[in-house]
Amino acid sequence: MIGISRKTMAAIAVAASVLTGGLGTVATTAVAQAAPMTAPMRANTPGVGELRAKVSVLFNTGASRSARAAELENGEAGLPAFDRAATLIAIAPASWHWDVVGPITNDGDVVYARLLTATDGYDPWYFDFSWRQIGGTWKLTQESVCEIGNFVGTGC
Repeated sequence: MIGISRKTMAAIAVAASVLTGGLGTVATTAVAQAAPMTAPMRANTPGVGELRAKVSVLFNTGASRSARAAELENGEAGLPAFDRAATLIAIAPASWHWDVVGPITNDGDVVYARLLTATDGYDPWYFDFSWRQIGGTWKLTQESVCEIGNFVGTGC
C-alpha cells in the first residue's frame, strides 16, 4: 500500500476490530446524554400584538395580581401605577383609547415601542415603553412603570 505506513495500518486494524468485535459482530455503546443547556433562552422580538396584549393585562384590574405582576420587571411593586391608570381609564371619555405602536426596536435583551393614548379633539400623547427579556419572557421595565406612575401621580 502506497502512502500508508505500517503504524497507520495497525491503527486502522485495531479500530476496525474494536468496532466489529472479536467475532465480526458490531459492538454497540450507549449514547451519552447531552449536558443540560445553561445558556439563557432567547425569545424572538415580540410583535405589536404581543406587546399590546401584555399592556392589556396590566390595565385589567380584573385579572389576577400575580398575572399582572408577572408582566413587570419589578413584579408587584409596579402594580399601583397600573391600578391608578386603570381607575382613570374607567372614568375617561368614551373616545379615549390607547394602543401599543411601533416601530419595535430590539437592543439585545430590551425592546422598545410606544404607548399611544388619544381622545377625540386632542393631540395624541405617547409614552416610550421598553420590555426586558427575563427568563425568556418580555417584561415591562421599571423605567416604563415610572413613566405611567409619574403621569398618573403614583410615582415609581
